[in-house]
Amino acid sequence: MPSENAVETLQRSLRDLLRQNAGNGRLVVAVDALDAAAAAAFADGFAAAVGEDGTAVFRATLADGAEDARERLVAPFRAGEPFDDGGPAPASAVLVIDGRFLHAAGLRGLWNWSVWLEANPPVGTPRPELPDAEKQYLRESRPRAAASVIVENSDPAHPVQVFGDFC
Repeated sequence: MPSENAVETLQRSLRDLLRQNAGNGRLVVAVDALDAAAAAAFADGFAAAVGEDGTAVFRATLADGAEDARERLVAPFRAGEPFDDGGPAPASAVLVIDGRFLHAAGLRGLWNWSVWLEANPPVGTPRPELPDAEKQYLRESRPRAAASVIVENSDPAHPVQVFGDFC
């Protein structure tokens, strides 16, 4: 049996946390990051980890500020109706959605569980200036505080779960 790499180990650990904390049924998980490509790659791996035991897993990507997420994806998925140009989900399934700004006030209530991916520059390297929309999102939506799980993903081959409490 091949050994697990750091990414698979973390994603399986997060899958177990999801199952422990979010319950059963049709669950919706958000993977949010300022880097859309990083969110998509992490969500793909997480979806694969969730589906390892045969759980039905569906994937979707949302564009920035996708106001139609509730009507197009989440409501029909949860109701067991056809959604996003596909068929209905079985009674026990997981929909993994990736994108940017998924912890914004109008969206955060849609998810049963969420992941916030952080990427920090190496120590001693200046932090690049963020665009105004990203600065506003971090300041107003506080995705680090809203997420179920925080993952430090500066090195995507070695992501690490971050615990944001101060106890």
